[in-house]
Amino acid sequence: MGKASSMLKKQKRNFSESIKYLRRKEWERFRSSVDDYRDRLLVTILYWTGMRVGEFTKVKIEDIDFEERLISVPAENTKTKSARTVWIPQEVLSEIKAYLKLTKKKRGRLFDLTPRRVQQILAKYSKISGVRATPHTLRHTHIVQALLRKVPIAAVQKQVGHRRLTTTQIYSNFAPEQVREAYEQGRK
Repeated sequence: MGKASSMLKKQKRNFSESIKYLRRKEWERFRSSVDDYRDRLLVTILYWTGMRVGEFTKVKIEDIDFEERLISVPAENTKTKSARTVWIPQEVLSEIKAYLKLTKKKRGRLFDLTPRRVQQILAKYSKISGVRATPHTLRHTHIVQALLRKVPIAAVQKQVGHRRLTTTQIYSNFAPEQVREAYEQGRK
């Protein structure tokens, strides 16, 4: 039992050491460097949904519920093979509607891009902005920023499709401001 527990602790430590996310100013600098309309939209969707790049590139227009502000992610499109629904802000949905009007797309994939192409697009803007961002960095940024905004951790877990709450909890180590704020509120 001791050996298994030790291995689990090591895995968690390795995972938390691999987490790279953007602080708010870095995110703003990166996003402001994106000068192409489509690219800005895809970066914004990745940030606000926390989707994995493979899930993102498979999003179909038919998966988007504009009324409920949700995107359905079918099980076959997820790493965990579990379907989920992802919330998306109204402002971003408005941008998606404008993009669809501009492109005259009505069905099929929202963006005809491969995961590799999305990585290349982000690499281009990383170079321009001086802020290293990958699709997974934006996923991590989404999680940390959601926790800082006090989104309940169980909701964050469902949004990003983590199987275990403990995986999502690891990100709370990257939100020390939240801990400080909770203690300061407790003193009032």
